[in-house]
Amino acid sequence: MINATISFVLPSAFAILNIIASACLIRSRVYSSTQKALQLILVWVIPLIGATVVLSVWAHDRKTSSRDPVHTGEGPWLPGIGPMSDSSHPTNSFGNGGAHSGDGGGGGGQVD
Repeated sequence: MINATISFVLPSAFAILNIIASACLIRSRVYSSTQKALQLILVWVIPLIGATVVLSVWAHDRKTSSRDPVHTGEGPWLPGIGPMSDSSHPTNSFGNGGAHSGDGGGGGGQVD
C-alpha cells in the first residue's frame, strides 16, 4: 500500500514541478527561444534537478532584470553622463559664454 502511494505521489510531484518550471520558462521575457528550448529539455530529461535549477535561475534572472535600468526605462547611463546630467549643468558653466582669452597657444612671436 505504501509502495503504491509513493510510486504515484513522487512522479506526480515531479510532473507538477516540471509543469511549473516549464510555464515560468515559456512566459519569461528574459531568455531567447533557443535558451528556452534547451532549458525545457533539461527540465524534462532530468526531472527534479533540471526543474530545480531552471526555477532557481529563472527567479534570479527575474529579480535581476526587474532592477535593470534598461528594462525600467532609466537607460544605460553611467553617473555623470546622459540626459539627466546634461540638463543639470548651467549653459554657461565653461567660462564666459564661449569667448576665449589668451593667445590660443600660438605664441605670437617670430620664429628664428
